[in-house]
Parts: sequence; structure tokens; C-alpha cells
Amino acid sequence: MSAHSTRAAPTSTQGWRREPTWQALQGQATWDVCVVGGGATGLGIALDAAARGYSVVLAEAEDFASGASSRSSKMLHGGVRYLQQMDFALVKEALEERATVLANAPHVAQVLPFVIPCESLAHAAFYGSGLKLYGLLAGSHNVGRSHYISSKAMGAQVGALKAHAHGIQYHDGLFDDARLAQSIARSARERGAVLMNYCRAEIQGQADEGADLILLSRKDTGAQHTLRARCTIVATGAWSGERVAVSRGSHIVLKDIGLASGVLLPKTPDGRVLYLLPWLGHTLIGTTDVSVSRPDYGHQAPQDDIAWLLKTASQVLQKPLEAHQVTASFVGYRPLVHRSQTGKNSSQLSRAHLVERLSARSLRVVGGKWTTYRRMAQDALDAAIAHGMLPKAMACSTAQLRLSPNPVLDNAWLTQGQWSEDQLQKIVQSAVQEEAACHAEDILYRRLRTGFTDQALAQALQSQVAQSMKMMSG
Repeated sequence: MSAHSTRAAPTSTQGWRREPTWQALQGQATWDVCVVGGGATGLGIALDAAARGYSVVLAEAEDFASGASSRSSKMLHGGVRYLQQMDFALVKEALEERATVLANAPHVAQVLPFVIPCESLAHAAFYGSGLKLYGLLAGSHNVGRSHYISSKAMGAQVGALKAHAHGIQYHDGLFDDARLAQSIARSARERGAVLMNYCRAEIQGQADEGADLILLSRKDTGAQHTLRARCTIVATGAWSGERVAVSRGSHIVLKDIGLASGVLLPKTPDGRVLYLLPWLGHTLIGTTDVSVSRPDYGHQAPQDDIAWLLKTASQVLQKPLEAHQVTASFVGYRPLVHRSQTGKNSSQLSRAHLVERLSARSLRVVGGKWTTYRRMAQDALDAAIAHGMLPKAMACSTAQLRLSPNPVLDNAWLTQGQWSEDQLQKIVQSAVQEEAACHAEDILYRRLRTGFTDQALAQALQSQVAQSMKMMSG
């Protein structure tokens, strides 16, 4: 690093407070890196930058992971369907990153067996050969051998399925996206990164040839501060404007229907992919793939999407699903890079990411998916160094960096809704003091996962959580 680069002092995640964080933003005139966006990619960039020794500040206009990063498929995967698109490089990269997340965040990620039900040996042979290639691309990072599975064995694992003559079993990753985002944020703060949610960042131009001017505006108080950043990296995902095509992925959650494994349907009647997952004691079913003009922060999925998911899943289940079984639904928005792919629908657009230069001192990273967040962060910082925005520092070390758990909240989600009053108070305290929660919704949806598993329960707890937060602030 150059002599003029100053890294913020490492901070403890214990006793995190909003006002001291705001003061820390103002206490340093020039920062090496300013990250705009606090989803998976932005948080990953902040962690990578801090681990390399740069001073870094991150501003998120809403709550951390409040966009697609808390509403993903919950799968850590290479993308079986991308094999059909012959995008082997993307699959290989994602499989490597899948292994990295599983190794570095075992408190929120695990290996999960999946089955693909098949009506004929020909179908089983077709999908079996594809999954053998999937395993070969994973190489030493393979998490389980794919193999033929009999109808009887498949019924034992997924009793809710209709009988199928044949099946293929393979393995992929399952994770809790919002909890992983908080682990990344916690690890970044431990290394000196200063992270502020509910704080909008706008590039105001260049202070001089060596730095951007960034205006920060707090959503809660209206306070503003202008800082200098040697490098600005924009990581706003589906909110990146005209550079991305936005695809809506709807999901529904039901009480557990009896899945010990995930189920993948590679081709539904209208050509989309459907999966069923055991998740936090519930069954998650997704996803749609609908092109939309822009994303929003709404929680519930459209009724048409819910109806399609129920109808399509019911076709492979012994008991048809009904609307009253849905305890929650949510929508995530995929940021798909606009390249020279005119005329393709969203399901055909590549999930690869792109780092592009916006100005002399700023970059934007778009596209990609949760599984590859760490690689996206690494590529963004490597590009900043290559463009001369940042002095060379330590090499990227995040592939071997074990992420920090929260002892309270990374256990709380295992028993959704079964908390005593004292336990809930400890949950609220940890969410506010250690994970920057500002509103009851932040806790119920993104620190806990209640809003994504049982929306009625989340609504019932809303006033109690809000009161606990008020008592703490008082």
C-alpha cells in the first residue's frame, strides 16, 4: 500500500452502535474504498478490501441484504441448467465458490442431497450424464457423487413424491442467505470496515484527480456528510438501472411436507425449472423466471406466481397443494447483465458477472449470483488495482477466511417462533447492537427468518419486537 493510505482501526462487533459508526465515517477525510450497496456483493467487497488492508466504508440505502440477497433460492450451486447453455466456465467457477462458502460458513451452509425424478430410463440416463459432467467440473470440490436411485429409495427420502420409475441423486449446497450476509458484515467490521445501513451514497464528482466526492445521507435523521474515496465500487444488483435485465423469482413456503432431500424438476411443462427444498423446518418451493421492468422491496409474491408454483409442484406430489398451506411467499430479483443477447428471455441470459469502469475513480459490478459473491468481490478489487485506483496491497485472502458467526442469531432461526420472552429480548438486543437492525422488520425478516417462513407469526410479533427495540433505545 502507498504511504498515504490509512486503514481504519479494527473494530469489535460487540456493542455496535449507529452513532459511533456515523462518527467513524466523519472521522477520516479520505478512504481507500467506498462501496455503494450492502447486499451480498457489496458486503463481500467490503470484507475483501478490509482483509487486504484498505480503509473501507460501505453505505446501503436500505437495510443490509434487504433486496435479492435475503430472497434468493437458498441454494449454493453451480447451476445444473447452465450446462444446457454450454456455460462450463460459469458452472466451474460457481462450483469452486460453493465449496468455499461451505468451508468458510458452516454455521449457515450445508450439503444437501437432491433427487431428480424420472419417468423413464432414457430420462435418467440423460440427466445422469449431465450430473456426471457437473461432478467432473467440480473436480476436487465435488460434495457428493451423483448416481441412479431406485423408486423405493427415492420414496424413502422424499415420501411426498408420487411414485416415479427412476431417479438420479446428486448433491449441492443449501444456505441461509440473510444470515450469511450478516456473517460477511460481521467479519468485515472485525477487520476495520465501517458499514452503515439506511444511508444513501451518491457520487458528486471528483474532488481532484486522486479521489471521488461521495455524499452520504442518513435516512433516519437526514444528516449528511461528504467524504473522499480513492475508489468507489457500485454494487447495487438489480437496482443498477439500464445495465441489467431484471428477472423476478417468486417462492412459496409451506409447513414441512416431508422432504429429507431437495427435489429438482429440470423441465416443467412451460420449460422452467422448479425445486422443492427442506428449509428451516419448512418446505420452500421456487422459482418463477419472469422478466420485469424494475425491482421493488415488496415481500409477497404475486398471486399468479403462487398459483403456478402450487399447480406445478402438485403434479409431482402425492397430495396436491392448496393455497391455504402457504405460510409465506417472497420475491427475489435477479440482476442479469445486458450483453449482446437481444431477444433472449431472462431464463436464457447468462448469470455471469461483469466489472466495468464508470469513471476515473469508480467501478460497477453487475450480474452474478449469491454463490459467486466472493469471486465478484475479488474481481472488482483486482480491477480497481489494475486501473490504478488503488495501490497494490496484500493479495486476496477471502477464499481461506472463515466467516464469523453470531452465537445468538445463528442459532435462533433453528427454532422459529419457539422463544420465551427472555430469549426474544436477547435476540432483539443482539440484532440491534451487533447487526445494525433499525426496525422490527429488519429483525423479523433479515436477522431472524420468521417473515420468510411464517408471515402471520411475524405480524403477530411485530409490536412485541418494536416495543423491545424502543425500550433499548430509551
